[in-house]
Amino acid sequence: MFDKSKGAKPLYLQLSEILEIEINSDKYKPGDLLLTEFDYVEKYNLSRITVRQAIRELVLKGYIKRIKGKGTIILPPIIEEPLIRIKSFTNELRDRGIVPSTKSAKIVITKSFGETSKYLNQNDGDEAYKLTRIRCANDVPIVIFETYLKKQLDMSLDNKVYYGSLYEYLIKEKNVEVVKITQRISAAIADNKTSQLLNIKPGDPILTLKRQSFDINNNIIEYTICNYVAERYEYYIEIKNGNS
Repeated sequence: MFDKSKGAKPLYLQLSEILEIEINSDKYKPGDLLLTEFDYVEKYNLSRITVRQAIRELVLKGYIKRIKGKGTIILPPIIEEPLIRIKSFTNELRDRGIVPSTKSAKIVITKSFGETSKYLNQNDGDEAYKLTRIRCANDVPIVIFETYLKKQLDMSLDNKVYYGSLYEYLIKEKNVEVVKITQRISAAIADNKTSQLLNIKPGDPILTLKRQSFDINNNIIEYTICNYVAERYEYYIEIKNGNS
């Protein structure tokens, strides 16, 4: 199974490739525990150092994560989302074969101030809806959405309504469709509350995205602050030469 000839890949890389194939197969699901280092030492007759290096390689690639007192767990796949396309979180995950779900959803009527008022284009103290949701990929929390919507939308106050796609709800129930968005992305670290909701450690990196959405008449629909688990989510953009 292992090539130990001169010039062959280091054994730890060979082992990491074997484990990577297993993780990407149906053998494991996100949240499952990987075998212990000792198990792999016994199974493949390798040194503890070799096994440890292979495990570290998989951690660096984002396939697994060590959790003190529990073991090494399989992580859900990293989600890549293009910056130049409008698509709901729900549909984005479904298109990648990932099961989207909502851990919690709560909508209340509040008053907007500061940045929220600015991006909703209304006065401080005006009422707005605040919808807070924790959304998951294959049952693993990956993002907190804090969405503000104008009071004129007359949104339902039934939390159960918002366990699916918000954009689908707006189209079907309010005849409102998002046709343009502006987004700002920055790096941050998780505070205690965010880390608890996303099952990460305080101080872990998060990806903060602030989004403003518009309908066909350029009316503002929403202002959303998204906090993603940075190691599980990434945005990309494709740029082409205008002369090509």
